[in-house]
Amino acid sequence: MTLELPRLIPLLGYGIALLGAGSLFPHLPLLPRLVMVAGLAAGLFAERRTAPLVPHLALTISSILLFLWYAVQFSRANPALPVVSILSVLLGTRLAAEKTARTWLQTSAIALFCLSSSSLFDLGPRFLLLLSLMLPMIALLLVLLTFQAANQPLTSQGLRQATLAGLLIPLAALLLTPLFFPILPRTQFPLWNFIQQAGGSQPTGLADSVTPGTSAQVSERGQLVFRAEMPRIAANQLYWRGLSFSRLDGLRWLQDSPAAAAQPRSSAATPIRQIITMEPGSSRRLVGLDLPISFQHPNGSTIPWAFWNRPLPSSRRLRYQVLSSFTPPPAVAEHALTSLSQLPNETPQRVRQLAQRLRRSGATDQERLAALEAWFRSNGFSYSRTNLPTGDDALERFLFETRSGHCEFFASAFALLARGSGLPTRLVGGYYGGEYNELGGYYRVGDERAHVWVEVWLNGSGWLRIDPSSFSINADAALGEPRRRSLMLRLRLVLDSLDHTWNSAIITYDFERQLQAAGKAHNRLQSLRLKDLGPFGAALALLAAIALGYRTTLQLRRSGLLNRNTRLLRRFRRAVERSHGIPRTAQLGLIDLARQVDHPQAHAFVTLYARSLYGNQPLTRDEFRQLDRLVKNGFGPR
Repeated sequence: MTLELPRLIPLLGYGIALLGAGSLFPHLPLLPRLVMVAGLAAGLFAERRTAPLVPHLALTISSILLFLWYAVQFSRANPALPVVSILSVLLGTRLAAEKTARTWLQTSAIALFCLSSSSLFDLGPRFLLLLSLMLPMIALLLVLLTFQAANQPLTSQGLRQATLAGLLIPLAALLLTPLFFPILPRTQFPLWNFIQQAGGSQPTGLADSVTPGTSAQVSERGQLVFRAEMPRIAANQLYWRGLSFSRLDGLRWLQDSPAAAAQPRSSAATPIRQIITMEPGSSRRLVGLDLPISFQHPNGSTIPWAFWNRPLPSSRRLRYQVLSSFTPPPAVAEHALTSLSQLPNETPQRVRQLAQRLRRSGATDQERLAALEAWFRSNGFSYSRTNLPTGDDALERFLFETRSGHCEFFASAFALLARGSGLPTRLVGGYYGGEYNELGGYYRVGDERAHVWVEVWLNGSGWLRIDPSSFSINADAALGEPRRRSLMLRLRLVLDSLDHTWNSAIITYDFERQLQAAGKAHNRLQSLRLKDLGPFGAALALLAAIALGYRTTLQLRRSGLLNRNTRLLRRFRRAVERSHGIPRTAQLGLIDLARQVDHPQAHAFVTLYARSLYGNQPLTRDEFRQLDRLVKNGFGPR
């Protein structure tokens, strides 16, 4: 059955173009999207009328103008978007052009570049899936274009063979990938670090300061910030510490310096270990389960002050280990505590008066703290992310009028009242909660979980974590964990687990992890002993020896070293070469060789050997011995 190439080639070509366009489409501005859609529609319409819808000159002029338009937008702050826009415009104009073999080759190449450039925005499993689909299609398209150029008909059997060839090429590459991926050299920083160094970062949900009243509502983007591989723990312990705020500029809380925010080491016997993978972003502050006591790089080195010294906002995921403890840290210097119990001059009078009443409500720090908590619980505060008070008096209105706000209002108001009561207090910023993925064994934390709480110093107890947001009347609904377990949620958790596995094994595999893996392999090989392998190792070694022996025997048979007739013939040619100088590689038959030697023993050898060779009769033992004696006697001059 002969197949029609004019129908198969467009089918493959448009399929390749759709894969390339689809990979970039979500990341493009409106104009390149319209160009690609219009180009595809014009190309499909032209297939029906067998003539291009748009003249070639018009396409060329449009391509040049759009190329120049996006080229002038290229800058250090905006490097990626103009490039991918130009690629999408070129793809759209190629789809609308007259279709020839050259056009299809150009379309396939541009589509492949579009798919490659989509890794600037997302290098996830979806990229590998699209690439695995595109490569066999391009290989098959090249085969079909070759048949078309040679003007040869293509049968159904030929199509099956061509499809098989198209599948085998990328399959062979994929099979070799696990072998070369761990050992090929790689740079310390990904290439995209330098391409997207400005403007390509994602928000982390944390701010460098806490200022209640700057906005009437808090947006929830739901972007992933980090994943923490660890066992599941109680929800009320899921406080992820990132920043601390103890300095006040008016009523604005300022971030501590990295050295001042460094946490002292705890003497906890069983710290909680977390492997955290932070998503791309501009934040240089690492997070860990409260209270983090040690941050370590994958290469084993300690990260000072939980501060990642990355020079550029980048697309690099950061992977590190944290050890945390629920044991409070030891005491701090007395002068530091004094500075943490002072109110700024800008504190409203009503706030000062309330703080003085709370201070007189108890004789000890514990009693004053209990009175402060009771005041918050009994005054009907509610947690809200909308309709928030704004302006310079926002905090005062929250306390005495609206009594509705988010965590920054609760924490700031509580901290001011605690300081006015004589309690050293500071703010802590980070994240609260997380969605646990049982399949992957990790917590997934998004930027909507950004949170602020307070720490109060109590003599004899040290720092005590208090979350004033939990005193709101709707705290369970506002801060609680979702309990639904629908089919869609489970499917999303499975996909998220696959994405995390991809990022952990592929994306974050850098030069340092390469060296670490090589060091582990070297140490294991040095300490490897045969008895350590056990029965499985012995069986594996036996199978390897059998395979090696079979391979060696096969090679010897192919070379003729295991065939006594072949060895005998080689000896005969070497003897002729020594006696008469005729090279053993000379292209001469046995009879012609015997005539040139012109020796009775040579004639006798050839006659007996040829009778067995051409008569398809194996040499007997006596014949083999006779031939062996003839070779040993040589074929010297008579």
